[in-house]
This record gives sequence, structure tokens and C-alpha cells, in this order.
Amino acid sequence: MAKSIATKAKKEQVNTEDRVMEGVVTAADWADRNRRLVTLGTVALVAVLLAGWAYLDYRGKMSERAAVRLDEIRMTSSAGAPSQQVQAELAEFVSQFGGTPFAGEARLYLAQLQLRENDLDGAIRTLEPVADLSTGTPVAFRAASSLAAAEEMADRPDKAIQWHERIAAEAQFEFQRFDAIAEQARIHAQAGRLERSSELYRQLLDAEETAGPDQASLWAIRLGEVEALRSSGGAFSTVPAATYTDAGVEPAPEGDSSGD
Repeated sequence: MAKSIATKAKKEQVNTEDRVMEGVVTAADWADRNRRLVTLGTVALVAVLLAGWAYLDYRGKMSERAAVRLDEIRMTSSAGAPSQQVQAELAEFVSQFGGTPFAGEARLYLAQLQLRENDLDGAIRTLEPVADLSTGTPVAFRAASSLAAAEEMADRPDKAIQWHERIAAEAQFEFQRFDAIAEQARIHAQAGRLERSSELYRQLLDAEETAGPDQASLWAIRLGEVEALRSSGGAFSTVPAATYTDAGVEPAPEGDSSGD
């Protein structure tokens, strides 16, 4: 019985080796008969690898050029060049370096200049391509905040609120969510929707992740103002929708909404 098993195992091993050798011989025979095809395949593989390397090298050099060019435009602006000239250079930059990480920064800068000249629709068109919050990038959130400010400045508060709602929903950090909800509460109050404003301020104050004591105190003050207005039937003070900084367009600070 043991001899039979050993004989069977030996026979299977021989058969396996035979099959392996047969496969090797078959492959070698196919390669010999299709030598030209194998050569072309090897050349094609090498070409693909070289093309990939060349593309990565090109992207790297484009990013370097974009960084240098954007710095040049900023220096031109700082030196007192006319706004229209700087805007034209930024528009050309976006067209030339649109595939680089610096295109978003250029769009933010261009939108800032457009908003300073009250070109609200132009700023909105500039910002929309980079305000993709699903990317989670700081540039996307800054663009979305600027879009909300631009829509509010254009007297479209509901669209501004929609942007703040998107920011709150996609926020990567709690401070982004808090700021977006506070902006919604402020705009609702200015639009006379005091009940909704009160709900949002209470949401901020009741959040599990609390903000700093100064911010919480500010929200409590704003909530008190809104509740007082609800009782008296008064109107909430209006404030400028945006302020301008070196970093771009930012929503007006919550503390400036008292109108005092």
C-alpha cells in the first residue's frame, strides 16, 4: 500500500515537472515564432514608462514656473500696478497654469480684486471652479466663503446661506462649521427670519464641541439680541457682508453685526 502511494506521488511529480517544462518550451517556441511582436511589446512598455516619467517631470517644472510667475504678479500688484493690469495677468496665469496647484490661489487673488471693484458676478464666475468642497482643500473653503460673501454683497442672501450650509456640511474642522453656522444665523436675522436665526445660535451654544469662551459669549449676546427683537418686533442691524484682507475676501466678523 505504501509502495503504491509512493509510486503514485512520484508519478504525479514527474507529470507536474513535465507540464512545467512543456509550458516553458511552449512559451519559448511562441516567443521565437513571434519575435517581432515581443520586440514591439517591449518597446511599447519602455515608451510608456518614458512617457510617464516625462509627464511627471513636465508637471513638476510647470508647478515651479507657476510659483515663480504668481510671485511676480503679486510683486507687480504690491508695486502699485493698476488693478486692470494685475487682473489681466492673473487671468492669463489661470489660462496658462490652470492644471497646477497655484491656479486656485490665483483665482482667489483675482476675485479679491474684482470684488474691490464691485464686479460681483465676475468674482463669482472666477471662484466657482475652485470652490469644490469635496476636495477638502483650504483653497476650496476660502473660495466658498468668498462666494457666500459675494452673493450677500449682490443682495442674494439665500444663495449666500446655501454656500454657508455647504461649508458647514463639508467642514474639515469645527471652527469652519461654527463660523458657517454663525454666518447663516446672522444673515437670517438680517433678512427678518429671527426664529431661524435663534435656532442656529442655540445650535452653536448647545454643540458638544464647544468653541472658545469669547466666541460662545458673542453667540449668547447675539442670541439675546435676536430674542429681544422677536419680542419687540424690531429689525436686526445690517452690516457690510465682507471685509478685504491680504488673504482674500472674508465674511464680516460676527462681532461687527451690532451696528453700534
